[in-house]
Amino acid sequence: MPLTFPCEIISWHVLPAVRREIATYLINTKKISRKVVAGKLGLTEAAVCQYLKRKRGGNHQFNDHDLGKIRTMADMLMQSEKGFDKMCVVCREFDASGEILAQNNIQAPANI
Repeated sequence: MPLTFPCEIISWHVLPAVRREIATYLINTKKISRKVVAGKLGLTEAAVCQYLKRKRGGNHQFNDHDLGKIRTMADMLMQSEKGFDKMCVVCREFDASGEILAQNNIQAPANI
Protein backbone atom coordinates (compact mmCIF):
# COMPACT_ATOMS: atom_id res chain seq x y z
CA MET A 1 0.00 0.00 0.00
CA PRO A 2 1.49 3.38 -0.97
CA LEU A 3 2.32 5.89 1.73
CA THR A 4 -0.35 8.58 2.02
CA PHE A 5 0.32 11.59 4.21
CA PRO A 6 -2.44 12.96 6.46
CA CYS A 7 -2.22 16.32 4.70
CA GLU A 8 -3.00 14.60 1.38
CA ILE A 9 -6.22 13.13 2.76
CA ILE A 10 -7.23 16.48 4.22
CA SER A 11 -6.45 18.19 0.91
CA TRP A 12 -8.64 15.73 -0.97
CA HIS A 13 -11.60 15.93 1.39
CA VAL A 14 -11.50 19.15 3.41
CA LEU A 15 -9.79 21.79 1.28
CA PRO A 16 -12.26 21.59 -1.61
CA ALA A 17 -15.11 22.01 0.88
CA VAL A 18 -13.32 24.99 2.48
CA ARG A 19 -12.89 26.58 -0.96
CA ARG A 20 -16.58 25.93 -1.64
CA GLU A 21 -17.61 27.67 1.57
CA ILE A 22 -15.24 30.60 1.00
CA ALA A 23 -16.51 31.12 -2.55
CA THR A 24 -20.16 30.79 -1.53
CA TYR A 25 -19.75 33.20 1.39
CA LEU A 26 -17.84 35.84 -0.55
CA ILE A 27 -20.10 35.76 -3.59
CA ASN A 28 -23.53 35.28 -2.02
CA THR A 29 -23.08 37.16 1.26
CA LYS A 30 -20.37 39.74 0.56
CA LYS A 31 -21.45 40.25 -3.08
CA ILE A 32 -17.90 39.99 -4.41
CA SER A 33 -17.59 39.06 -8.08
CA ARG A 34 -16.63 35.56 -9.19
CA LYS A 35 -13.63 37.00 -10.99
CA VAL A 36 -12.26 38.63 -7.83
CA VAL A 37 -12.93 35.51 -5.73
CA ALA A 38 -11.26 33.31 -8.35
CA GLY A 39 -8.21 35.56 -8.32
CA LYS A 40 -7.95 35.54 -4.52
CA LEU A 41 -8.26 31.74 -4.38
CA GLY A 42 -5.93 31.15 -7.34
CA LEU A 43 -8.72 29.46 -9.30
CA THR A 44 -10.45 29.98 -12.62
CA GLU A 45 -13.92 31.48 -12.75
CA ALA A 46 -15.15 28.12 -14.06
CA ALA A 47 -13.79 26.37 -10.96
CA VAL A 48 -15.51 28.92 -8.71
CA CYS A 49 -18.76 28.26 -10.59
CA GLN A 50 -18.35 24.53 -9.93
CA TYR A 51 -17.85 25.21 -6.22
CA LEU A 52 -21.02 27.31 -6.18
CA LYS A 53 -22.98 24.51 -7.88
CA ARG A 54 -21.45 21.99 -5.45
CA LYS A 55 -19.84 20.03 -8.27
CA ARG A 56 -16.59 20.48 -6.35
CA GLY A 57 -16.19 20.30 -2.60
CA GLY A 58 -19.68 18.96 -2.08
CA ASN A 59 -18.95 16.04 0.23
CA HIS A 60 -17.86 17.59 3.51
CA GLN A 61 -20.29 19.46 5.79
CA PHE A 62 -19.16 21.91 8.45
CA ASN A 63 -20.80 22.80 11.74
CA ASP A 64 -21.63 26.42 12.60
CA HIS A 65 -18.41 26.87 14.57
CA ASP A 66 -16.29 25.71 11.63
CA LEU A 67 -18.27 27.86 9.20
CA GLY A 68 -17.51 30.85 11.40
CA LYS A 69 -13.79 30.10 11.16
CA ILE A 70 -14.02 29.73 7.39
CA ARG A 71 -15.87 33.02 7.06
CA THR A 72 -13.31 34.78 9.24
CA MET A 73 -10.56 33.35 7.04
CA ALA A 74 -12.45 34.52 3.93
CA ASP A 75 -12.75 38.04 5.33
CA MET A 76 -9.03 38.07 6.14
CA LEU A 77 -8.24 36.83 2.65
CA MET A 78 -10.14 39.72 1.09
CA GLN A 79 -8.25 42.22 3.25
CA SER A 80 -4.81 40.70 2.65
CA GLU A 81 -3.08 37.41 1.95
CA LYS A 82 -2.93 36.55 5.66
CA GLY A 83 -6.06 34.39 5.50
CA PHE A 84 -3.97 31.53 4.19
CA ASP A 85 -1.72 31.69 7.26
CA LYS A 86 -4.57 30.08 9.18
CA MET A 87 -5.21 27.23 6.74
CA CYS A 88 -3.03 24.56 8.40
CA VAL A 89 -4.48 25.29 11.82
CA VAL A 90 -8.03 25.22 10.45
CA CYS A 91 -7.49 21.91 8.62
CA ARG A 92 -6.10 20.26 11.74
CA GLU A 93 -9.05 21.49 13.77
CA PHE A 94 -11.57 20.22 11.21
CA ASP A 95 -10.23 16.72 11.61
CA ALA A 96 -9.21 16.87 15.27
CA SER A 97 -11.24 13.73 15.88
CA GLY A 98 -9.31 11.89 13.16
CA GLU A 99 -12.57 10.84 11.52
CA ILE A 100 -11.59 11.76 7.96
CA LEU A 101 -8.21 10.10 8.28
CA ALA A 102 -9.73 6.99 9.90
CA GLN A 103 -12.18 6.63 7.01
CA ASN A 104 -9.14 6.38 4.77
CA ASN A 105 -7.22 3.97 7.02
CA ILE A 106 -4.64 6.63 7.95
CA GLN A 107 -3.50 7.25 11.50
CA ALA A 108 -2.42 10.83 12.18
CA PRO A 109 0.93 11.27 13.90
CA ALA A 110 0.56 12.23 17.55
CA ASN A 111 2.39 15.54 17.13
CA ILE A 112 0.05 17.20 14.61
